[in-house]
Amino acid sequence: MLAEWLQALHDWQVAALLRRSLYVYPLLNATHIFSLTLLIGAILPADLRMLGLFPNIAAAPFLRLMATISAIGLLLAVVTGFLLFSVQPLEYAYNAAFLTKVLLIVLGAANAIFIRLSSGWQKATTAGVISPRLKAGAALSLVIWISALLAGRWIAFL
Repeated sequence: MLAEWLQALHDWQVAALLRRSLYVYPLLNATHIFSLTLLIGAILPADLRMLGLFPNIAAAPFLRLMATISAIGLLLAVVTGFLLFSVQPLEYAYNAAFLTKVLLIVLGAANAIFIRLSSGWQKATTAGVISPRLKAGAALSLVIWISALLAGRWIAFL
């Protein structure tokens, strides 16, 4: 069943267009990289702020802004990533680096949701108080998202 779905995705008209186009695929790839810039570029400073770096930056408004930017980046990365996946789904589905990246993205998103739903996040984004649990989530976030970025870059080499 998975192989049939992957083949259908490969045969999808949008995927075929991406494979044929001289310009669309490179633009999509660039958009994917831009989305990663938004995602990682917002998550890293937010996590570092929660871990105590940049104490002169007011935590509450900064964390709210970074959360919004990272959410936009994640949404755009998922959409562009799916489209890039559609070009070679049979190859990517069996690529260890790709599978690792997907797992890390799921873990990173789950960690972000857990953080956002915690009472510690509410205190951090209103009063600027960073709890030890929130710091642990930020440390885990750093590890997950940097690992996902590295796994993504490794896809082409496996």
